[in-house]
Amino acid sequence: MRHAAISLVDRLAISAGAIAWFILVMLFVLGFAVVGVFGWGVTALVCVVGAVAGLAAFCVRYLFKRHDGAFRAGRSALLFALAGSLAAMGVAGFPVYYLAYWVDAGPTTIPLATLSNGKRTVVFQGMQHVASEDFYKSVVFDLEKALTDGYTLFYEGVQPVPDQPGLEIWFNRQVLKNRTDLSATYKALADTCSMKFQLTYFEPLLKDAQINPKRHVQADVSYLDLKNEYDRLMREDRFFAAAMTSAGTEKASAGSMGLDWIMSRMTQITPAQKRVIGIVCRGIMAVATGPSGPASQNDKLILDYRNKALARFVRESQASKIYITYGAKHFRGFITELRKADPKWEVRSLNWGRSMSNPREELPPAGDWATLLKQP
Repeated sequence: MRHAAISLVDRLAISAGAIAWFILVMLFVLGFAVVGVFGWGVTALVCVVGAVAGLAAFCVRYLFKRHDGAFRAGRSALLFALAGSLAAMGVAGFPVYYLAYWVDAGPTTIPLATLSNGKRTVVFQGMQHVASEDFYKSVVFDLEKALTDGYTLFYEGVQPVPDQPGLEIWFNRQVLKNRTDLSATYKALADTCSMKFQLTYFEPLLKDAQINPKRHVQADVSYLDLKNEYDRLMREDRFFAAAMTSAGTEKASAGSMGLDWIMSRMTQITPAQKRVIGIVCRGIMAVATGPSGPASQNDKLILDYRNKALARFVRESQASKIYITYGAKHFRGFITELRKADPKWEVRSLNWGRSMSNPREELPPAGDWATLLKQP
């Protein structure tokens, strides 16, 4: 008995279907490498949601094919549900892979600039309070070399007022909308994101600061200065006053509340879950520290006012060579303030780098089922 030959269109359809199922299976495997670490409950939920979406798509197909005698509704429904589950797993895992990619491939936003007015040299090293270990090691190495080359080091860091400790609490709550100590927040964020806190790596420089205090300058304002400037802006700047008033005095920021919620549960998670959370955390930080968006009213106090103070520290310093480590967002504003008093200041060299990178091993291999299936 001779069988009818399969047409070219049918062969192409079979091939396309096989490729589509292969892609769906691969999406499931990659997605399961992420979702699977959070347990069978979360995995089942993703599959169910995908199956429901697949059945919804099946209903649309059913409206057009229900009168076709060759159409098998039951078989088609099962295939759509299966395809939806496979695709949903891939979709659930995609953001993690994308954020991991963004950390290493996103815009480079940390400046390292050398400025000069012909008589003096200033190096500005942009900083980030929470970053990768390699970044801080590189910065500390450069600082130690700068000391050897005769530079005076300028550091960022708002100064406390000994007889008014409440000013720091006021600043954290009123301006930053942070309910906890700022250093504690950074440490918690570093642990959550599998990164490091800046101050941990500056300890070796403290010994030199004790020996040569004039070579180490805390070039920043005090909390009392910030309070006085805040009060002035509240009186004289109606836009700033409106923004501060609408924000509320004790209302915590969404970011602060989100971090509190995550940290309260960090002790309950497995190492594999922490790795995935670290990837997401670093990716979100990489996106957030990318090119700056519109300026906020807070910038007038946190950035603009302190940029003026940093430029004043440079102008009043007797050092001919200064090496500054300051938040990267201060870079452009600081140069603007510096040039207001002396237009001869120019950027002689400028490099941009990354402050974050992914550790070598964050996720188990997609095929490492033994590791994944051990998760509760």
